[in-house]
Amino acid sequence: MADNAQAQIELHKALAPRYAYRYSFEFSRLFQDDWHGELLSHLPPRSKRVLDLGCGTGFFLAELDQKRPGAVGLDISHAMLRVSEQYVPGARLVTADAEKLPFRDRSFDAIFCKGSLHHTRDHIAFLENCRRALDKDGVLIMSEPCNDNFMIRWARYLLYRFSPHFDLGDQGFTKSGLIELYERAGFEVTHAGRYGVFAYVLAGFPDHLGILRWVPGNVALVRFFLKLDRWICSLRFLRILSFQVVMVGKPKA
Repeated sequence: MADNAQAQIELHKALAPRYAYRYSFEFSRLFQDDWHGELLSHLPPRSKRVLDLGCGTGFFLAELDQKRPGAVGLDISHAMLRVSEQYVPGARLVTADAEKLPFRDRSFDAIFCKGSLHHTRDHIAFLENCRRALDKDGVLIMSEPCNDNFMIRWARYLLYRFSPHFDLGDQGFTKSGLIELYERAGFEVTHAGRYGVFAYVLAGFPDHLGILRWVPGNVALVRFFLKLDRWICSLRFLRILSFQVVMVGKPKA
């Protein structure tokens, strides 16, 4: 576990400038805003004490802090948190290992994890720590890479295997596998949905696939893809094409 934590620190220290570049394009920010909107749609209205677990460069935390002032951001990479200062000046930031949350029991009403779980190795312990840090009526809202489609699974494996910007151990989950992890960690799953197809691939990561940078009208094109993706994810036989699974759970009584 300690080896993985150090590996993640070194990896994200190198990636921090790329994340800032990723969010520098209007079409990419449009996609990220939509992704954030999907996550925020599951935030209970009465939730006030909120944690962005694995907040990275703070792009989501900035939006979260606008809706819930005083939101806390935690990341293992201090380099990432330094970049976040341009998005959330004066934010409440904590440098710590997400597998060892430095918070008291029932500290939060909601915890968001946008792509954090797959960077850890003891998934159950990670989720149990989240449950401990949540109030009894709190929610854990998570978006994670989905490997239900074998083509996506193999594409992700090859990308992780040959790109220096990924850790081979950071693999995605199946939807059923993620539901099982939630339940084993003491959560009741209240939502398990799909997110991201064409917009995810073409607009989500211009630092890896930057083709839209050169396409005229790319913002309008991303708006079209976002609508198309929602339609695909609503259909029983096509939703398996999605790249992300969005999970919501609350601690079991």
